Parts: sequence; structure tokens; C-alpha cells
Amino acid sequence: MQMRSFRFPLLAAVALAAIVVAWVTFGRHDGEAGSAAGTPMPTDAADHGTSRPTGAAGHGAHRRARASDADLRALMRRYAAETELDKRGALLAILQANPNEEVKAFALALAASRDPAARQEGLELLKAFPLDDANVRGFLVGQIDQEQDPAMLTKLVDMLSPTMVATEDAAPLVAQLARLREHPDPDVRAASILQSSQWDRGGDLENTLHDAMLDPDPRVRQAAIGGISAERVRSDRLKDMLLAIASDPKTGAEERNRAIFALEGFALNRAEYEVYRQAGRMGESGEGHGH
Repeated sequence: MQMRSFRFPLLAAVALAAIVVAWVTFGRHDGEAGSAAGTPMPTDAADHGTSRPTGAAGHGAHRRARASDADLRALMRRYAAETELDKRGALLAILQANPNEEVKAFALALAASRDPAARQEGLELLKAFPLDDANVRGFLVGQIDQEQDPAMLTKLVDMLSPTMVATEDAAPLVAQLARLREHPDPDVRAASILQSSQWDRGGDLENTLHDAMLDPDPRVRQAAIGGISAERVRSDRLKDMLLAIASDPKTGAEERNRAIFALEGFALNRAEYEVYRQAGRMGESGEGHGH
């Protein structure tokens, strides 16, 4: 299953150059941010006492221009007054690249909005903050607990990027994921399986993945197979299930390929290796009906 992500209005039409232009344009028209518009900003986050961004905002160039606290306050005020979607997206992209406590508070307020667009943008902005932050983690757990829409639930679960926290702090999140593994929507179940395999370090992961392999929906089974590969979970019954999935003519091509890949991490006797080899040939010939 491919991981999904939130996308606010800044899409392919607004590239990096557009963000820079927006920064300059907004700065020139705002007295508080004006000085930053024409002058290069410091490039080291440590110079301003801010944390380095994670997630989508944490990738890219080694050196990145940083906005001052005053600049960020001006940008947040301008966002509140802005009505054009592409400019709102550009403003949020700049804020995401400059995470600090005020930006985090702003993101949490947006994400709690009843307005769907503002909520989406707030959740996107929250990706700049790791889940070892108790406020961010607690907010997402609360949102998951209250959310009823399966599509939004899936997006919220997908936001739970694994990070190192104490088991006591992870416990509420793990409990929510356990609940959602029984959700009637298969996308929610699949997302919960993927995240459970990375968060539930103290649980019986082998049993969790085994149960998911019995799910009637291939999306959930594929998520379980991904967990087996990523976390290197090994047992004879998981191996038997992978061999059965890989060799079943009714198995879809994607699920078969994932099962074959996962089997490469297991020790196979001669009979098992022959099943694995035959499954590989089926995959090469494109056999399989489901996708």
C-alpha cells in the first residue's frame, strides 16, 4: 500500500521559485516582515534557537534561509487575512520550513478548525514537528479518537511518523492503533497495521501481523507483509502464509511481489524454495487477478 499524504493548495503549479517570490512580495507589503524580504536570512536553525524541521520540511538543501520570529508572526497574520489559495499555500510552506513554538501553536489552532481547508493546512503544517513533542502527539491521538470519517482517519494515522518516545508516552497512540485495526474500512485497517508495526514495540507484533494476513482485503494483507519486511518479523506460520499468498494463482500481482520480497528474509528449505521459485515465475509472467 502506498503511503498517502495531505496536500494543501500549493501543488505542482507553485514551485520553489513561486514560494520565494511570494516571500519577497509579502515581505515588501508588510512593515514588520519588510526587512527580511530584501535581505538574506541566516541559514542555520540553531542561530535562532529553533528546531530543524522533520518530515516533508526536513528534506532538501543542506542550508536553508531562516525567518525571524517577527517575520513569522507577520506571515501568520497575513495568512489569516489571505483569501487566495495559492498564496495561503505559499505562506504555509514558508512557515513549515521555519518551525518554532509560535508556529506550532498556530498549526495546532488551524488543525483544530471546523473549516475543512484550514484543518487540512494545519495538519500539513504539523508535519514540521516530530511526535516526540507531547502536544503534537496528544493532539493527533485526540483527533483520531474523535474522527468518524474513514478517509480523514486514514490521513491522521498516516501522519504518525515513528519516532523514539518512552513506552508510557506511546501507549495512548498504540491503543488507538489497536482499536483501528478492527475498523470496518480497509484503508483505515491497513494504515493502522503499518503504523502498529513501527510503534507497538512492547506488543506481540508477530500475532498482530498474523491476524492482519488473514484479513479479507488485500490492502490490509499488503500492509502486514510490509510490516514483516520492515521490522524483520520471523516465524514459521508467517513464512507459511507468505508462501501460500505467493503461490496462489488468485493473488494479485502487487501482493504476490510483496510476499516474494518478504520471503527473501526467511530461511527456506528445498520444498519451500521451490514454491518461492515458482511464485517468482508467476510474478514474471504477470499472473494474478487482484490489484
